[in-house]
Amino acid sequence: MWWLDAVADGFRYPYASIQICAFRVVLATAMLVKFAYEHHRGAWRYFAPDSYVYFRFRREHPGLPIDQRWYRVLYGAKLVAAGCLLVGVLPRVAAVVAALWFFFELCYDRKFHTAYLGLCALFLAASPVLGDALTYHTVVAVLRDPPREVLWEEAGRTGEDAFAQVLLVLLTVQMYLSSAYRKLRSAHFMTGGALHDFTASLHADRHAQRYRDTWYPPVMVRTLIDVPVTVARKRWRWAAVATVVVELLLPVTLLVPGTYLASVVVGALMHAAFTAVLPVRLIPFSVATVGSYLLFADPANVLASLAAR
Repeated sequence: MWWLDAVADGFRYPYASIQICAFRVVLATAMLVKFAYEHHRGAWRYFAPDSYVYFRFRREHPGLPIDQRWYRVLYGAKLVAAGCLLVGVLPRVAAVVAALWFFFELCYDRKFHTAYLGLCALFLAASPVLGDALTYHTVVAVLRDPPREVLWEEAGRTGEDAFAQVLLVLLTVQMYLSSAYRKLRSAHFMTGGALHDFTASLHADRHAQRYRDTWYPPVMVRTLIDVPVTVARKRWRWAAVATVVVELLLPVTLLVPGTYLASVVVGALMHAAFTAVLPVRLIPFSVATVGSYLLFADPANVLASLAAR
């Protein structure tokens, strides 16, 4: 596998800059979707003195001097960082600022998907080529020259320090493997009970939610939710087993050139299924994870394909 060769050679492995720059754009897009979603649901007011979020934060972290004013400074910084990362303005600095925000967010809202986004941003900051392609310079050049020529020129730029790309690949690999391991150890999940209980609870409380976070079509409700528990668990069991199998296989098959494209399709379909079942707040995580598949492609094959054209 190419990443083993890169590690053995001290992370010196030629690659096309556009490969990791494309992931930079995907990650920034995922961040902006997450921030917009949360802002719509009142994130700007989270650290108001009388808010529950601020009360919980002060109780758990009394030594951190963050009040509403400093929270809003960080809030503005994360938006600027996401925008800069998207258009390639000081992208490495922007990636560090974004990572710091996500790690701060974990202080008051512990979520695995937040940790994943934060680590993606942090590891991305280690890449020296983040500004080589797909930046605001690209947009300006496209207004002047044919888009194909502009993108082709950027695709020809290369780097040799694959440290960031290897880190990001390993991050997604361990995320899938640890997720599969946790599910395998849970009898509640493997029997289909967890999926049924989760969807049934969200469906039952749908009218009590201030913001709808899920929507299940009637056919799904009839066949998987509003049925006896024993029947529902048998039907959900197949989804549970399939999820674990795919999560175990993807880290390997994404790294094998012969199975790469098929793995991308399967992984994208799995995350589409997650989006259909889980709350919409997980969409940024799915976008970033599927976007990380860009980094699994062997850089040598990517360079060869670009050279052949």
